[in-house]
Amino acid sequence: MKTPPSTSGEPAHPDPRSRVEEEEEELQAPSAIRFSPEEEAQALLSQSHAEKSEANDLFKSAQYSQAISVYDRALASVPNYLEYEIAVLKSNIAACHLKLLDWKAAIEEATKSIEALDRLESLRAEDKQKNARAEGSGDARPSSRKDDEVVELVDDEEDEGEALKKIQEDDKRKEDIRRIRIKALMRRARARSEQGGWGNLQGALE
Repeated sequence: MKTPPSTSGEPAHPDPRSRVEEEEEELQAPSAIRFSPEEEAQALLSQSHAEKSEANDLFKSAQYSQAISVYDRALASVPNYLEYEIAVLKSNIAACHLKLLDWKAAIEEATKSIEALDRLESLRAEDKQKNARAEGSGDARPSSRKDDEVVELVDDEEDEGEALKKIQEDDKRKEDIRRIRIKALMRRARARSEQGGWGNLQGALE
């Protein structure tokens, strides 16, 4: 008795070797690459820096509207806890709006830059308090150092080098924050001045 032909278009007795090959292919398929949160944040930050550089070039070539769009893309790539990077981008966007004579938008973006710096400095102050409490709970006496006082470093050379490096990095970040804050304040002040001037002129014309 003959076996009736298959009506599904597939062989009635599939080759068992093909099933084995399919299973091997599934086992050999590469799994999705997973990054740690730190690696992902660094990748996003690198992308943001590249886009910021592109936007800076557009600003230099007086393509202010295009620069705003690219700065916005850079902002979308920045992790929301990196307040300093957010402040820099917002300040740059405010500068673009100043060039476009859009005073209201310039004020809004400069204010957002300043608010990001405020949040950053608040977090830095909290970290310093935590570190001071941690030092106070140990054998060493808590430091009463002020920003303008000389720091007495520990005797160990390796620890001394690390402490000095940390102080230098902290001083540099404070200077960076101060520089961006001054820029954002000046841009907001100019936009408010211009906005007030236009308002006074329009009132006189009416």
